[in-house]
Amino acid sequence: MVEPTPTASESNPMATLRAKRDPFPLLWESLRRPLLLVGVATFLLALVLVGLALPQLPGQYADDPTGATRWLLTTRNEYATLGTLLNGLGLFDLTHSPLIRAGLALLGLLLFIHLGEQLADVQRSRRLPTLLGAAKGGAGEPLAIPGSGKIFRSRSALDAPFPRMAGVVSARLGDRFDANPSVLVRRAQLGGGPEQAADGEMRWLVQGHTWAYYLRPLLLAGILLALAVLWGGVNFGWEVTPAPLTPGGEYRFPRQSLSLGYTITDDNSAPGKQNILLRVQLHDATQLLAVGRTRSARLDNASIWMTPDVPGILLESDIPGALLLPGQSRTMERIGFVFPAPGSEESVLIPDADVGLRLVRLAEEGQFLVETITGESGSVARAEISQDEARTIDLIRGERAGSQATIRIRFLPGLTVRVRYLPGDWLLWGALVLALAGCAGYLRRPFFALVQLSPWPGDRSVLVVQSSSPEPLAELEGRIGV
Repeated sequence: MVEPTPTASESNPMATLRAKRDPFPLLWESLRRPLLLVGVATFLLALVLVGLALPQLPGQYADDPTGATRWLLTTRNEYATLGTLLNGLGLFDLTHSPLIRAGLALLGLLLFIHLGEQLADVQRSRRLPTLLGAAKGGAGEPLAIPGSGKIFRSRSALDAPFPRMAGVVSARLGDRFDANPSVLVRRAQLGGGPEQAADGEMRWLVQGHTWAYYLRPLLLAGILLALAVLWGGVNFGWEVTPAPLTPGGEYRFPRQSLSLGYTITDDNSAPGKQNILLRVQLHDATQLLAVGRTRSARLDNASIWMTPDVPGILLESDIPGALLLPGQSRTMERIGFVFPAPGSEESVLIPDADVGLRLVRLAEEGQFLVETITGESGSVARAEISQDEARTIDLIRGERAGSQATIRIRFLPGLTVRVRYLPGDWLLWGALVLALAGCAGYLRRPFFALVQLSPWPGDRSVLVVQSSSPEPLAELEGRIGV
């Protein structure tokens, strides 16, 4: 006769009754379901992937609520009706999306619950050997297994005397597991051996791949560590992606004391040569990055990425104050422009020469149209250029009237720069190591089986098998001949 008991709670009627009256066990059982964890993680991943495929609110709008609202409205309108839903879900601003934050909090809670379950499995594995010496109860009464994990249990009445079945069980367990170094079989006897069948009881404990119990929590610990870093980034991190920097241009983000400068300096070691650098200043730290050679860097725990991917032009004059932007009053000797797309155009004035220059990016890669417009006569001279060149212009006004100015047109890329501060981002490497080590724990499935054999009236015996999974239980019963 076999009496299967699939879960530990079913062996305790009072516990079952309390579970029906108290909603907390039901809530706990729901939260510890792996399917819920997988579902929440999949939903969050889908939201993040959709958000990454969409434009994100630049971090520099953190100090500009009006600009942020204008940007979100403009971006939302680009996606028509769908844009309203995406904006409502916060997918245009993942960092501050309430849905993402709530999802991360729920995912963290579920990970903590599952980590607690795995740690309880470790503790149970350590305490199981003590059950071999536990006090003997009634014949056929299962020993109480510590922990809250699911236990598969069966109780069988055997039509064979206790001394004979003790030898059979011991031999079958030895045949099955003694040759496997990953499985340990322990044996104990209480109240006398098989020859004293009246009050004896034999116990066997089979534990396999117990090392996996210790490795599996590392996977969840690594994921939790990565989640903690992301949570810190959501609440305390920041990211700035300004418009492409023009040659000679500068950008400031006062909230984080950040300054970016596109500098062109003379190289003292090589006369006539210039260094093209990106100057990054964050708080009191400063770093110079060579344009075209350096793509990423770290400064004051912030990560910097630089990409020279936008065509640009730098205009330089050999005399001070020769260049003037339309609508401005301050003259300069150096002005830079970027041209994001074909057809982009910029203009500059040379007041002392009564001349204006119009620069237009053409469809051909690296080709520009330069129009020289004379103010007095209104004549226009056009030329296409694809490399650096210098032009000599006669000055007819001001103190330098009668002299000439040399205007150099230099092809320099505009810089797309991204600066991100993520507190504790170096911990992500530790999280990756923990996760990889934890994955090794899933290469083998750990298990245990606790076997009790007791005498039963009528020259029979009773066998109780408790296991962490149904497979060892069924295999043991099949080998013993139940």
